[in-house]
Amino acid sequence: MSGTGSILNFSEDITNALPPPPLPAGSYPAEIIGAQKRVSATSGNEYAQIVFRIPAASYPADYTDGDPDGIVLSYNRLLIEDTPSSRHRWRQFMERVGGPLGRTVDLNSLIGLTATVDITHNEYEGEMRAQISRILAP
Repeated sequence: MSGTGSILNFSEDITNALPPPPLPAGSYPAEIIGAQKRVSATSGNEYAQIVFRIPAASYPADYTDGDPDGIVLSYNRLLIEDTPSSRHRWRQFMERVGGPLGRTVDLNSLIGLTATVDITHNEYEGEMRAQISRILAP
């Protein structure tokens, strides 16, 4: 896409633009490429945003619409709170990605760790999108 000022130019006419097909549901190897603390705008709760990349080499052979650099997806289901439930979920997550266990978690230490992610789909504004439903050991 290009353009100057307020004029946008696309490579194709958008009159009949269709959403791209999402990465098919299934299990894929993935690498953590980002991790940071976030605050939910709706609840005010702190959570960890863990960003995974599924490499293009892991796409099914018949999936030709994916980004050639891999698909990047965020996993936003780990609350940051000191409760028995949260500590248990963090232990499970850290075991699955091979992270160090202890009283503290350095989110930066997660970068480069790998796991298998299960992909499902959700609809967002009329477009089916891939999402991480759970994290499994590699």
